[in-house]
Order: sequence, then structure tokens, then C-alpha cells
Amino acid sequence: MDVTVIGGGIAGLALAHQLAPDHQVTVLEASPGPRGGGYMIDFFGPGFLAAERMGIIDELRVRGHVFEGVRYGTPDGAESGRIDVGPLVAAAGGRYFSILRPEVERGLLAVLPDYVDLRYGARVVAVRHIALEGGGSPRGALVELADGATLAADLVVACDGLRSPVRERVAPGHGDIVPMGYRVASYLYPDPQLAGELAERMLMTDTVGRVGWAYAAGDGRVGAMFAERTAGSGLARPVPDRARLQRDFAGLHPQVDRALAQAPESFYHDLVAQAIAPRWSRGRIVLAGDAAHAPSLLAGQGTSLAIAGAEALACSLRAAGPHVEVGLAEYERRWRPTTEAAQRMGRRSASLFAPANRLQLRIQQVARRAVTLPGASLFAARSVLAP
Repeated sequence: MDVTVIGGGIAGLALAHQLAPDHQVTVLEASPGPRGGGYMIDFFGPGFLAAERMGIIDELRVRGHVFEGVRYGTPDGAESGRIDVGPLVAAAGGRYFSILRPEVERGLLAVLPDYVDLRYGARVVAVRHIALEGGGSPRGALVELADGATLAADLVVACDGLRSPVRERVAPGHGDIVPMGYRVASYLYPDPQLAGELAERMLMTDTVGRVGWAYAAGDGRVGAMFAERTAGSGLARPVPDRARLQRDFAGLHPQVDRALAQAPESFYHDLVAQAIAPRWSRGRIVLAGDAAHAPSLLAGQGTSLAIAGAEALACSLRAAGPHVEVGLAEYERRWRPTTEAAQRMGRRSASLFAPANRLQLRIQQVARRAVTLPGASLFAARSVLAP
């Protein structure tokens, strides 16, 4: 079967890895090459288990790191609390590490079979079913590229992310994202001195309405991330604005201010949002990864679900054999409950991501102290890992 995957990010590459032994796979990626930037994510849960079964976990683990934990800091530079990551690692049975999102992509590229046709700079402008003479269900789809070329495939998988244009084609009326009241920015930059100061603990600011993070990202680099509450800002992706970023997030913490002063002109900047669609496939076009079920960074499982979802789709197609639509239906039946649980967790976390007022901040501080009590940290860790 000829399979065209739209999107060469984490979901697309993981799916190509799984489908390649049985199918002819073409991956179309709009960017000119592997994407850089991105922020540190925690990798655990279903994606970790899937990566073990896929035989790629060692390639990802070597690119990751296990921090000691998080320290919280106030605007005057004082430390207001700590949380250790040890109980979370223990609760996960050691199946946990932190890794930069672009390093996940590079790891998947390293294990991608040579016979996968990966095309960078291939921007898709339209996808449509191939109609059969005399009607009936379509038995393929056609992908149109910006350069005028077309590709016919037996199956098209849209792994084109949160803002997937293909989602509207599969689930009309659900092309828009669902914002969760925040906007986030992140970047990496070289600063060996600050990286040494941050050492093995991520710094998170103890602040109201807006939050900053700084962490050592390896090779003398520092990662910085910023989030703020938003209201009525629409659905459009924010335009990166260095001056505005520095103005809006100044004064969170001295070390965060230092990272903020080194913000580049171009950086990742987007709304925190989910993608929710009542159906994931129509005919021979199917959604996967964030295009189908983006949980938002509030849930902390986007990368994990992308990899595990790719495995679930590949397994369902393999089991269905020539009955492709049956395989697509089974993939959604099996995988949707897991993704919906993660999305619910993300929505529950929204009110706590950045405290809206001093009272919420105080409640979080008290809760953090409670987590450090004997037995409480392990209970909290298991709650995080629960499906």
C-alpha cells in the first residue's frame, strides 16, 4: 500500500518507522529541514512503552536527561520551594526522562529506514479523495503540493500538527483549535555560565499571571520558556516579538531576566490549545498525533501520545490487512479513550498552570510543601502517571 504522511515531525516520523516494513511510505514536510528550537518535555507513559516495543527507546534515552527536580524562585531571587523528580521516576519504574522536543525528532530520524521517502520543503496545499467511476467509497486520496505536483496514495495520514488544515477536511467544522487561556514562548541560547548555575534543577518562577522557566539544556545552552494568561486574543498564532516578550516578562527572577535578555529575534510562540475532532478519519484520509488529539502542554503528554498513537494506528492497519477503513475505525476505537483522558487532564490543569491571583499562588505553595511529606510525593507522582 502506498501511504503518504503529511508532516515530518514526531508523529509523522514515528508512523513512517512503523509502516515502512509493510508499505511504501512518503513523508512530506513543509519545513526545509529538521526543526530546531522547542522546549524540554517529560517523556513517560504510553509513548515510552511504545518506544520500547518499537526498539527506539535507547536512541531517545541517550538524547535525554534526568534532572534532580524543580526549584521555585521569587522575583527577588529567593528560593520558595523544591520538588524532587525521584518519586516520579520511581513511580514510572525508571521509564521517565526529560528531552528537548527537537531531540526526539532527531532520534526518530536516526532510526528511520533508508527506504522511507522523506521530502523536506514539500508544502501540501490540498488533499482530496480519488472518486471512483460509478460512485462508491473512495479507494485512495490525492495530495496537491505548492509546486503544482500531485501524489496519489492508497492512504493519506495527516500528522501536520495542532493547526492541521486537513482536520477540516476530515471533520468539517472542527478545523479551529480550542484555546486554553494561555500563550507560551520558548527558545534555546548559549550561556555556559548560567547553565552551570542552573545545574541539575529547572527553575520555575513563583509568580502570578505569568510564569518563566530556565534550565540547562546541554552543551552549555540554556532553555527558557514563558507563559502568560490571555483573554479574547483570538485563534491566530502570535507573531514573535522580542521587545514585547522582554517587556511583559521582566522581573520574574534574576536568572530568568538574564535568559530573557538573550532572547533571539525569532522564537517559538503560540497559544496553548487543544485539537478536538468528533472523527479522525474519512474514507482514506486519517488524522494522527496533534492533528487528531493535541492535549496541549498542560497535559504534558503530547510527545508520548504522538509516538504511542503512531504505533496504535500502524498496528490497527496491520491487523485489518486490505480492509483499510476497518483498520482506521479500530484505531480510533482503541486509541481515542486514552487521548480524551489526557485532554481532560490538560483542561483540569489549566487553572493551576499560572496562578490567577495571590490566593491561588499561596494554595500552590502550600500544596508543594505537602508533596514533600513522607509518602505524599510518591502518591502525587502516581497521580500524574495515572491514565
